[in-house]
Amino acid sequence: MKKSIYQTWGATAAAFAMVSASIIAGSPASAAAKTTITYWTHVNGPTNVFEKDLIAQYQRANPTVKVNYLPVEWGVLPTKLKTSIAGGGGPDLFNFFGGYASELISKKMVSPVDFSAFGLKNGKKDLLKNYLPAVVNGFSAGTTVYGIPHEVSNHVYWINTDQFAAAGLSAADYPKTYDDVIRVGKILQAKPSGGLKEALVMPQYNAIRETLTLQMMARQAGGSLFSADGKKPQLDSASVVRALQMWGDLANTHGLNQPALGPTASNYPEDLFGAGTAAMNNTGGPWVVKVMSDTYPTIKYKVLQQPTFKGGIQAGGTLYGFGLFVPSTSKQKAAAWKFAAFLQSKGQDYFDKTGVWLGDNQTFKSAATKAYPSWSAFATNFAAGEFLPPIVKYSELIDVIDRAIQRVVLEKKSASESLAVAQSEALLLMR
Repeated sequence: MKKSIYQTWGATAAAFAMVSASIIAGSPASAAAKTTITYWTHVNGPTNVFEKDLIAQYQRANPTVKVNYLPVEWGVLPTKLKTSIAGGGGPDLFNFFGGYASELISKKMVSPVDFSAFGLKNGKKDLLKNYLPAVVNGFSAGTTVYGIPHEVSNHVYWINTDQFAAAGLSAADYPKTYDDVIRVGKILQAKPSGGLKEALVMPQYNAIRETLTLQMMARQAGGSLFSADGKKPQLDSASVVRALQMWGDLANTHGLNQPALGPTASNYPEDLFGAGTAAMNNTGGPWVVKVMSDTYPTIKYKVLQQPTFKGGIQAGGTLYGFGLFVPSTSKQKAAAWKFAAFLQSKGQDYFDKTGVWLGDNQTFKSAATKAYPSWSAFATNFAAGEFLPPIVKYSELIDVIDRAIQRVVLEKKSASESLAVAQSEALLLMR
């Protein structure tokens, strides 16, 4: 990054003053030391571009601070972080998926939040004034807060209105239950338009999205994948079996989801939806609005609440989030939290420019946010969502769930059989 004339002149003047002082004092000259903060985050095109601009702003306002910015591919970040911190290194600040954080907290790899950097004199009590309790608790262990919420979202239901209309379907046909999904899905596939090849795209080869989806469906059926304290697996419970069997039936019994079409390791459900391959998509939050406008600008869509079981609970998509954390190995903890506070103060800008909600009430309730496309639907969905219970061996357990889903969807095994295996695997990990 090129320095401005002001910065160059400031540095020159400072150096001249120090040289003068050293001559007078009879000691060698030394340049004023800069504080360097290393900030790691996950790759997200629009957000990465925006954060580079924020970093430039911060460095202009704080000329003695340099921020080294490193976006890391999502699949690489968890291992890279754990390995670096365990070795005594790593960044000074990182943006990390909340589900993985429980493991870092349990291993004392991260430091508690420095509330003073955020001007929160009463600590967690003041933090709760600007965040929903469910959001704060997603980044806490007991009463101690370890991360500041930085990206919070959950999944809504997306439909392609042009494809619905071409199939003779109206707003009265927008699905509210899985029975509705099956009915309209068959009509859509019988009268395909706009490149439609499947009625519904669902997550695949992505353990995080698959777990979020199965947890939502389990909640709709009255249960959960894990106990509320996150210490016991409930993968073979009736509600989870019902949820996974419906997922399998949508693909294999009714043929509405075609796993062979993807998503793959290199694309996402929103890509198949945006391209018109699928008329319905059950994943993606407000940030997908930006993806649609930038990458698939011609698509016309409607955002709905998630369909549920007939007589089931109207549960919102499972809440998930990324938080800002400072590792216990950082030598610049105070400076890192100060920079984190600056990022967090830009909540409305993040939302307006990237579609990413930082989880704060101020942005959630603002007039600008209310004017965001489909915000009423997103807000309703957020209010009905819950975070997954805190589980320590998150990465291993979501792999167990991923395998269970693949056995049903790809190998056409029964949900009860597949989840019995998953429950046994999970018990071994959580004992």
